[in-house]
Amino acid sequence: MPDDLYETLREIRLPLEQQYQSAAPTIQDMVNVALKRFIKDWSDAEERPSLLDELLEQRKLARARMGQKFKDLGEEQRV
Repeated sequence: MPDDLYETLREIRLPLEQQYQSAAPTIQDMVNVALKRFIKDWSDAEERPSLLDELLEQRKLARARMGQKFKDLGEEQRV
């Protein structure tokens, strides 16, 4: 999971934890709900094309970031 997504989930969880204490959803709970919604949307023939577009865009962005951290290092740090 990308750091920015994880951080956003943590930001969502903090106020819930303060309000609901031990009954607050965990990050794993949030991920489970998101996956269930994804599967539900995928099953809907009208939603599938837009979801597929999002998936393909996500893959494109992920591939563009591959190796980016290594490329961002200066020559002296690679040696």
